[in-house]
Amino acid sequence: MKITDIREKNDADLRREVAAAEREIWDLKFQRNSEKSGDPSKIRHLRRANAQMLTVIRERELGIERGGDK
Repeated sequence: MKITDIREKNDADLRREVAAAEREIWDLKFQRNSEKSGDPSKIRHLRRANAQMLTVIRERELGIERGGDK
């Protein structure tokens, strides 16, 4: 997911997606520890997307406006 896509969403949608991503990360870690191997890079991508969403939420709380993507 690109940061421009994240910035277009409203706070409620972002919070729902953060909760879903955290749950999916937890599930993937549990599967990894219980010998069900899947895509190991998926956790990394989910964590990154989650961090980006949390950053956008925090920027909005602080009133920081960003122009475009990096």
